[in-house]
Amino acid sequence: MRMQRSWFIGLALLTIGGTPLMAQSMVQERVDLDIVAKIRAEGLEHSQVEQIVRTMTEVFGPRLTNSPANRNANAWAAKTLGEWGLRNAQVEPWDQPFGRGWERSRVAVRVLDPVPSLVIADVQAWSGSTNGTVSCPVVVVEVEDTTDLAQYKGKLKGACVFQGAPASAAPELDAPPGRSTLDFLLRPPEARQGGVDQSRIAALRARFARRRVMLRAVNALLQQEGPVATIQPSRWSYNILLTGSHPDGNTARDSVYNPTPAIVIGKEQYGQIYRNVKAGIPTRLEVNVQTRFIDGNRLGENVMAEIPGTDKADEVVMLGAHYDSWHSGTGATDNAAGSAVMMEAIRILKTLNLPMRRTVRIGLWSGEEQGLIGSRAWVRMHAKELPNISAYVNVDNGTGKLRGIWDQMNERAIPIFEQILFPFRDQGVIAVRHGNTGGTDHLSFDAVGVPGFNFIQDPIEYGTRTHHSNIDTFDHLLIDDLKQAATVVAWTVYHLANRDDMMPRKVRPTP
Repeated sequence: MRMQRSWFIGLALLTIGGTPLMAQSMVQERVDLDIVAKIRAEGLEHSQVEQIVRTMTEVFGPRLTNSPANRNANAWAAKTLGEWGLRNAQVEPWDQPFGRGWERSRVAVRVLDPVPSLVIADVQAWSGSTNGTVSCPVVVVEVEDTTDLAQYKGKLKGACVFQGAPASAAPELDAPPGRSTLDFLLRPPEARQGGVDQSRIAALRARFARRRVMLRAVNALLQQEGPVATIQPSRWSYNILLTGSHPDGNTARDSVYNPTPAIVIGKEQYGQIYRNVKAGIPTRLEVNVQTRFIDGNRLGENVMAEIPGTDKADEVVMLGAHYDSWHSGTGATDNAAGSAVMMEAIRILKTLNLPMRRTVRIGLWSGEEQGLIGSRAWVRMHAKELPNISAYVNVDNGTGKLRGIWDQMNERAIPIFEQILFPFRDQGVIAVRHGNTGGTDHLSFDAVGVPGFNFIQDPIEYGTRTHHSNIDTFDHLLIDDLKQAATVVAWTVYHLANRDDMMPRKVRPTP
């Protein structure tokens, strides 16, 4: 009966989705609908995802790589996975140093003149401290190229340096969609017209190269001059602060150099102060930034655990998400959401005690925000195991429901995923998109030939409000969406672990 039902699914899928399947060899998946029902019941009716994600965000807070909070959260996750009965639950150090940890204890900025007022502000990661509370005149530095720097020499010591003009903070007249549209989910791949525009790519590379040269020159001038702090506007409006790393953050991590504080303030307040200075109105700020560098352990770490397989235990299906975050919010949608989904997915599988032929392994990565460093370290450290990894699946695009999965240009995976995900069409999972999606840890696996996939999620506020911002908090999570996501992941991983064959590798072009 299950075979008949799975065959019906396969026939139905010939008319659904963004890529025509008639041109592909039909792969028949044995979709066990009884197991689907058990996983749905546990994941949707007995979920622990809310408790998991609240602990991550409101007990441990932001989990900047190598910070004390990051290490504490890693230890908790490994302990929790072990208590659930997973094997080899551990915090695994990387094979190469990441650098110094960092945390801030105080960021206070206010306007003294012309009108006293508080300023909504935060500091970029790996910034140094001020010498207590310091008042400073505001100096605006605007440079188009390195020849503009000479006019500022001798004028920046003891100043608060505003870096350039603010972007427009005009009202948003058209709100972005919160849910993925059917047009996006089911749109066929766009045909490339005329191939890649090499001249445009060359122009972009040249522009970025010029910008890197200019930024290095500006940073060198600032180091010579000794301002109190540099201040830049957030890219987002409504006093949402978009934060990241100090421009000299890599140097600060790798050495004992403590850079001048780099402060981010609300776009609107930045614009007000900037306009006063440009109008010749004397403007002073009061600034107090206190940060701490942690030198004790420069190795980053990941969290790993697994459920052993049965007859194919030497083969592995992996699920994972990055656990680290930036520091201004609590790293809720980026990416406690994905990490909690993956922990809940593997909890569902362990709680139901479902037999799985392949070993199922979870990875919670640190260092993603600094360039996928944690997952790349794992791939490097476990190179001998890579041929036996069937697939890696990832969640890292906010709090929204899963709506499908990208094939990561692996067309032979499309009919497999379409049949696997078909039982969740009533939950809005309707698309297997042909194409690449980037920016997260599945790329570390894809780069070494392991089939790596990232799920498609509803955007919600991810790209407009929460991503890397000070409001990336528990309040902006949709718990029912996370329940759905964990349930879909649990079923996907279960099925991949029980297929007769491993997932197909990409067909690499011959050199």
